[in-house]
Amino acid sequence: MLKREIKITQDGSKTLYIPDWNESYHSKHGALREAEHVFITNGLEKLIDSNVINVLEYGFGTGLNALLSFIWSRDHSKRINYTSLEKFPVSTTEVEAMDFHQVIAQKYTNLQADPIYDFFLKMHQAKWGEKVNLTEFFKLYKQEVDFREVRLKEDAYDIVFFDVFGMRVQPELWSEEIFEKIYLSLKKDGLLTTYACNGHTKRALQACGFIVEKLAGPPGKREMINAWKK
Repeated sequence: MLKREIKITQDGSKTLYIPDWNESYHSKHGALREAEHVFITNGLEKLIDSNVINVLEYGFGTGLNALLSFIWSRDHSKRINYTSLEKFPVSTTEVEAMDFHQVIAQKYTNLQADPIYDFFLKMHQAKWGEKVNLTEFFKLYKQEVDFREVRLKEDAYDIVFFDVFGMRVQPELWSEEIFEKIYLSLKKDGLLTTYACNGHTKRALQACGFIVEKLAGPPGKREMINAWKK
C-alpha cells in the first residue's frame, strides 16, 4: 500500500496525496468543485429526466462523488443505485479526517453539516460486496476489486463515473480493453463522464463505439469528456 497524505485544495476541501506518484485523488484547484463539475453538472444532470439512475463508479476513493450523488438524488427525488469499484479502500482515519460535510454546508446554506457527515460515515462503514439501502433514494454497492478483472453485467448502467488515477501513473486503466467493457455495461444512450481529455483517451473511447463530446473542464483543466453510447 502506497503512503497517502491529506492535502487541502484551493476550494477548502481536502484530498489524499500519494508522494511516491506525485498524484492526488482530486484536483489541487478544488476537490469539491472538480467532482461537482465532472460528475454532477456534466454527469447526473444530463440524466435529469430519469427517475431511477444506475451509476457505476471506477474509483470510490474518498467517497466524495457518492456523497454528492446522494445529495443530488435527495434534492431531485431521484432513486440512485450506486455501484462503486475500488482496489485500495481508504482507512477509517483518513475518512474521519475528510471535511467534505463542512465545506458542502458552507457552500449550500440549505444543507446542514451533521446529517451529511452521518451519511458519509454510513457509506464508508457499509460492507464491501453487499448491497446496502442507505436511504429511500440511495442504494450503495461497493466492490473491492482490480479494475482490470471486474466482471460487469451488460446493458446495466445509465452512467459511468470514470475517476481513476491519471494516465501518467496508471496508463493501463485508460485502455480500449477497459473502455470496451464499460461500453458493453452501459445501456443505450448511456454516458461515461471523466475529468480527462487527451488524444489517447478520445481515440480509445471512439474505437470502442463511444460518441465523444469535449466540454469545458473544471477549474485548472481546459477540457473534459462526456462519451455516449448511442
